[in-house]
Amino acid sequence: MSDRRRHGLVLLLVAGLIAASVVVLATRSTSLGLDLKGGVQLVYEASGTPQHPTVSTADLNDAVTIMEKRVDALGVSQPEIQTSGGNEISVALPSVHNVKSAENEVGQTARLYFYDWEANVLLPSGKTVASQLLAQNPTALAISQGSAAGGQPGVQGAGGSSLYAAVKLAATQKPAPFSKHLSHGGPVYFAFGAPGSGACKTIAIQAGTKPIAGEHCYLMGQTQGASTRAEAASSLVDGIKLTDPGVQVLAVPRGYVVLQAAPSSSSSTIAYGSPDAQYFVLKDHIALTGSQITNPQASTDSAGQPDVQFGFTSAGAKLFERTTATIAHRAESSSIGTKVYNQHFATVLDGQILTVPFINSRTDPDGIISAGGSAGAEISGSFTSSTASQLANELRLGALPVNLKRISESQVSATLGSRRCMMV
Repeated sequence: MSDRRRHGLVLLLVAGLIAASVVVLATRSTSLGLDLKGGVQLVYEASGTPQHPTVSTADLNDAVTIMEKRVDALGVSQPEIQTSGGNEISVALPSVHNVKSAENEVGQTARLYFYDWEANVLLPSGKTVASQLLAQNPTALAISQGSAAGGQPGVQGAGGSSLYAAVKLAATQKPAPFSKHLSHGGPVYFAFGAPGSGACKTIAIQAGTKPIAGEHCYLMGQTQGASTRAEAASSLVDGIKLTDPGVQVLAVPRGYVVLQAAPSSSSSTIAYGSPDAQYFVLKDHIALTGSQITNPQASTDSAGQPDVQFGFTSAGAKLFERTTATIAHRAESSSIGTKVYNQHFATVLDGQILTVPFINSRTDPDGIISAGGSAGAEISGSFTSSTASQLANELRLGALPVNLKRISESQVSATLGSRRCMMV
């Protein structure tokens, strides 16, 4: 073979390798920014809501736009957020290495809901608190009026229960008819391990903790958003199956929600599913949503503590006036002699109670009436300046129009092609 022909074959081989490399790079699921800088890649599966039962291409594109705006507000450079087939959205965040932080800031649906507290929160008997106030039921009073020490309802130590007890109570309720006033259109599945079970030992080892004697352990549920038993089975960590001895599956039916109690202070945040956390069961009858508020801004309350202040749309102001009027009238009818039992509305974000303020029935006997066509309110509670700003930003950018379930996460090293994946 001549040297010229040999050189020609070498050049063809090199050209072929270059072409193949271009194809591989063009079809890689990991972004070049992640390969060069390292970071986090998250993949979500979108599903419908009672307001948008079917996920459309427009819904996915709107979700991508909102997520891009959130990332821009965080100052992350060269993010890549895009639909990736079917109902999936992939998020690549170069130079971000805290998966939990990325999840909290990008993947939260940021759905703000307002509930009439006493009319919807349930007692262990399944009756509403409002129905038992005149009878001065001790548990009803504790949930309505808050603990004797703090006097704030909806927080840790104010009549809540363990997650297992709350889910078990909710699971005994009958499903409600489908309605656009619901936060979710179907059941939500939970799984727990019995005290002393192998499942509790496995989950404790993976979390680096120890099982708590005599208590059920949380295996999966609200954070996974499983609406079928099959989805619940696929959401369990490796080494645990729904059919394992001691594993119990419970379904919270449509029309009810299990909400985590608000922390008692900004320094006492408790993770969802923690044995120390407390929960309340509510009828899922939403009075207002975050789409009916305007111009949310981080600010401070009268005591100088961080809060989020906002106004309402015209329709939202009317609903707020109507809801607070109902609450104020109930306070008057629930009073005994000179004793006034203040009534409340709850503000809830993605399954977490933020605050449960009362409506003053003496100063606002007909509810909080809008002045000049608009009304205003504030969300105060266990905020830091940072978390108040983050919430205001999420509310300002809007809630995601779809439910998101994280189906995989990847931590990508800065070495091209080297990565560690964990399926969830």
